[in-house]
Amino acid sequence: MNRSILAGFAILAALAPVSLAHAQSQPHAGMSAQEHAAMQAPANGVVTTPADNAMLSAAPTAFSATFPHAMVLTSLRLTGGPSGQAVDVAVSADAAPATMVRAPLPTMAPGSYTAAWAANGPDGHEMNGVVRFMVH
Repeated sequence: MNRSILAGFAILAALAPVSLAHAQSQPHAGMSAQEHAAMQAPANGVVTTPADNAMLSAAPTAFSATFPHAMVLTSLRLTGGPSGQAVDVAVSADAAPATMVRAPLPTMAPGSYTAAWAANGPDGHEMNGVVRFMVH
């Protein structure tokens, strides 16, 4: 093998730990799990509150979703908590399409929850998703 190629591999191997340490010490290091989860851009462009995999110290009072284009929230089902039961959350049937939609949530006890949502756009476009979160 060529000596310059071997020298290049040696340099890369020597720098790898430094690069990893630098990446781990960057601005996200002091963030809470909720803040970090909220910053992660999902593949479908939809940002929810609560965020997927959020660990919350207090129960949320509302669910919201911000879309890349106007949508109408058509369904929201909350499952989990101590009983594990599913509850269909009331959504406004006559809401105008908006990039941010919101629905009030029922009172939640500590536990793990799943919120399954669906939305439609004025052009007939459909989106849906599942958000998992925990209330301590």
